[in-house]
Amino acid sequence: MTDTRALLNKLSAFRERLESMPRLIPEAVPLSQAAPGVTAEESLPNKLAAGSRTQAILEHSIRQLSDELPLPQPVPTQLIPKAKRILAEARELIECLRKLADDPLLAGPPPEQGNIEADPLAIYYRETAAMMVPAVRLAQGMPDAPSVQSRLAEGLEGILATVRQRLAALGHALDLRRRDSDQVNRLAHLLVLLDTGPSSIDAGPFAQLASEVLGEGPAVPMRFLYAPPATRQAFLGGPEFPAPARFVACHSLTTARVMARMLRLAPEWSDRPLDAIQAALLHDLGMLRVPVDALAAAAPLNDSQRRAVEAHPRAGSELIAYRMPALAHLVEAIAAHHERLDGTGYPSGLKADQVSPLARLLAVADTYAALCCPRPHRSAHDPRTALTDTLLYAEQNLLDRFAAEKLLALSFYPVGSVVEMSDGAIGVVAANRQARHDLHLASRPVLNLLIDAHGCLLPAPLPIDLAECEGGALVRTLPTEERARLLGRHFPQWAA
Repeated sequence: MTDTRALLNKLSAFRERLESMPRLIPEAVPLSQAAPGVTAEESLPNKLAAGSRTQAILEHSIRQLSDELPLPQPVPTQLIPKAKRILAEARELIECLRKLADDPLLAGPPPEQGNIEADPLAIYYRETAAMMVPAVRLAQGMPDAPSVQSRLAEGLEGILATVRQRLAALGHALDLRRRDSDQVNRLAHLLVLLDTGPSSIDAGPFAQLASEVLGEGPAVPMRFLYAPPATRQAFLGGPEFPAPARFVACHSLTTARVMARMLRLAPEWSDRPLDAIQAALLHDLGMLRVPVDALAAAAPLNDSQRRAVEAHPRAGSELIAYRMPALAHLVEAIAAHHERLDGTGYPSGLKADQVSPLARLLAVADTYAALCCPRPHRSAHDPRTALTDTLLYAEQNLLDRFAAEKLLALSFYPVGSVVEMSDGAIGVVAANRQARHDLHLASRPVLNLLIDAHGCLLPAPLPIDLAECEGGALVRTLPTEERARLLGRHFPQWAA
């Protein structure tokens, strides 16, 4: 018997045990209808064919209910109204958990890209589902006495309220992940189409995506996106693109988001902001023609690899000029986004005034976005370090100083950064003041404190404006792994 057939048989038997679970409530109590769509029996072979590990999540969570619970006693037919309502809510939450487990964003990365056990959202889901075990046990042990039913219903009500709250937090975190995934997938598709598609490409989808990025308000968290160069898909069952399309799309979208925030300090671009955003989305198109082994190299590049990388600005600009003439006015800036004011850049070694204003702006956004994300040869820089390094490049006449100063719109700690204070407290940056003329403000944002100085989780986020406080300096931005460890069980939206 093949491994796939054995897995199919195992899952089918498991589903039979799940479906044989006794109902938590009498048939007379109305239940929410299941969402229309493909039946479980029809979808299971498709999931197996796609290699989905959604079942692995389920086996660690809600489907364990059928194995962990003892043989249940029949639920009494005479239930007080409160008990009926609570039991109906319990059934609805279980159905919600089952449906949520089929969300492909919880399926985890392909095996060669990572371990699902490390995904904070999958862990949060499993813990939330496990909380339903005591709720089910209480429901199955519901006695006949109305007074005891009332007390048990109160206990159930508290458990279900916590589960419902956690589901709302998980839904918000998944929405953030879905927004990122959707935009990366759309951009990867468009870039591949430009690289290999027909001779003429419609510029409309790029304008639409640029408008979405530009429309993100100051309160929207800045999320730095990264995919390893060899990555073909973000999660099992998701869209698949030839490498390095996802790597390029993640970096280009991050650069566009940085650009959108820089434009808040660039009134000279107020009449044509979409040009700058579209240039950022397209600037690394030529990277699709760089061998993946060059982009994934942890050691210094050899001569052949270096020539391939240095050719990407011109390759991308030529593709745009040929296949998307509606954006031909951006070609010069895209071709020059790696030029440096002192003439040490590539591909043409341009100097000073030979580099256009848009190319200067693009070079700054590209540099900062790259520093804030990991690369095969280094880890991600702290945003404060990335900003400082980019400003130093400007002081060395590599980048334009006035363009680099526009990065102060993001401040040292962009909105959404999870930061540690000097006393050990942990918070998330909620807002920044414009710090163009006062660098002191760049390190004094408005925080929502989540963990106090003693390492204790606060009952609710505590707003604090560091600019109005004495002391309380920020020490660092927490890396991804530490965010997941400290916040994953309580604030999944800041952990993933």
